[in-house]
Amino acid sequence: MTRFALSILVLACGGPFLAAQPAPFADAKVIHTLPWNSNVISAVAFIGNDKVAAGNKHGDILIWNLPARGGDKLDPVRRLIGHTGEINRLLVTPDGKTLISASNDRTVKYWDVLSDAGEPGKVVLNDGAPLKGVVEKVAKIPDPPPPYEVKVVVQKPIKELSGHKEWIQGLAQSPDGKRLVSGDDQGVIIVWDLPAGKEIQRWQCKHWVRSLAISPDGKTVAVSQHVPGRNKLLVPPSFHFWDADTGKMKVDLTKEITGGMSAVAYSPDGKWLAMCRGNVELEGPTGKVTLLDPSTGKKIRELTPPHTRGANDIAFHPDGKHLFSAGRDQLVKIWQLEDGKFVRDLGKFVDRSFWITSISISPDGRHLAAADDNGRKVVIYSLVGKSTP
Repeated sequence: MTRFALSILVLACGGPFLAAQPAPFADAKVIHTLPWNSNVISAVAFIGNDKVAAGNKHGDILIWNLPARGGDKLDPVRRLIGHTGEINRLLVTPDGKTLISASNDRTVKYWDVLSDAGEPGKVVLNDGAPLKGVVEKVAKIPDPPPPYEVKVVVQKPIKELSGHKEWIQGLAQSPDGKRLVSGDDQGVIIVWDLPAGKEIQRWQCKHWVRSLAISPDGKTVAVSQHVPGRNKLLVPPSFHFWDADTGKMKVDLTKEITGGMSAVAYSPDGKWLAMCRGNVELEGPTGKVTLLDPSTGKKIRELTPPHTRGANDIAFHPDGKHLFSAGRDQLVKIWQLEDGKFVRDLGKFVDRSFWITSISISPDGRHLAAADDNGRKVVIYSLVGKSTP
């Protein structure tokens, strides 16, 4: 019997070729809740595979150590102090040694995440219970959970970059850890030598820099600009590619890309450029997630269904096959990159009031951290299971 005939026979008999393939991330579930008595947790980042950092609107940053196995709630072990304004972005260098933060206090700070040295201190937490009453329209809003104190090590930054004069909303690094790029609300973009913290290049945009990304080769900076609030109708958002070495504009995509983007990211392999819309909160399915050709900026596809009322953040999975997005509907959506197919939602839909403000995926792809506005907590999902490829 020929190989072709054998294949036909196996198919006809319902052999392994017809076996249903398990859906990716079908077993994803919450395994940790990291509470914080915070106004809004505005940024989150994995440090290696077993630590999580989160920053809030007051300028505080906390670090938690994750245990090898799942659990209910965990307390932070470190508090990083030095910022005096909202933490807008957090990232960790590829070597896993340094956490970098961008803030409304107009600075970028470096933190040694491998050192346990510091001063003893305390942090006040709540128990991470969901905030009920507003969305559910209950007769009486329940009392908030009682706070409690935990002991932490208090640490200061090891380096500060002070080249900006306005709030820093955009922050990104090249995959080799050599370049850092930051953008502020004055429209100033600065490219830095990341290890040295030395300015290499700067240029001026027209409007506020809301989000940006740097290409894997470190040569192109994709920038979304907008003027928020009442001026958004008078000054429409814009989107450009810039040359990181010269500060010259390479491509103007303002006509092709409408709306301000709350997050922009290149895939590590340079194959995709992803963005999500959310510069202002709008009624309806306005949180669009879009994939572009990173060389030309040409739109490849728009992913559906979009987030309700806007999207806040995006992250590529290390498998190179999936994209995650976070929205103002309190959902994390998972997408297949190759065909744009929607995989599933993580979380429970909420029409208004509570957001997933930021997400981060561990380097090994096994966990997702989501800054959840409902309960002022960081939620850790396990993404692995028997159905995970």
